[in-house]
Amino acid sequence: MSGQFPTTVNFSALQFKDNRPTLVNQTISGRKQVRQIGSQYFSFTVQMPPMKQENAQAYFAFLQKQKGSFEDFTIAAPLDNLGAGKAETDIQVVGSHSLADASIALDGFTASQSGALKAGDLIKFANHSKVYMVQSDIDADGSGALTVLISPNLVATLADNEAVTVNKPQFTVYLESDEIMYTTNSSGLYTISFDVREVIT
Repeated sequence: MSGQFPTTVNFSALQFKDNRPTLVNQTISGRKQVRQIGSQYFSFTVQMPPMKQENAQAYFAFLQKQKGSFEDFTIAAPLDNLGAGKAETDIQVVGSHSLADASIALDGFTASQSGALKAGDLIKFANHSKVYMVQSDIDADGSGALTVLISPNLVATLADNEAVTVNKPQFTVYLESDEIMYTTNSSGLYTISFDVREVIT
């Protein structure tokens, strides 16, 4: 791991992608045959805004430090979650959960909180690097507990009382290209864009 992506300057644009490697065949009769051939992962294209040389050099140096696709680094989800529980900082897993589970019991939300988590929110568990997406809106019950449906299914087991990040989780990623570059113009402003892919560690 070679550090966290700097946050001095916010992204100007981001293209966020969900990837699910799938093999599709069609029989002579026209029937579709399909199976998943790999694990789900997120990837995104980051576009930085025009920057002065001072900021641009710092960002470029960080990307150059990654040695192409060799190193992994962390980068925060760029947007806040929509769930009302996004400000909670003491969310924990309730009970143990097995590999490939998709329904995860959590507690630590405000009691009877409506819309504690929203479909499309991103969450992350403390013991592994994968980021998961919430699949449906869910309210907390009278004790601040809920059971959330996530995608993809768990890639690692969860222990009781494991901490959960429910807003702006850090993705563990690597650069998809061994080549990085910036462009500059006559005004002395620099632009940088790059592609990253989530990695499971």
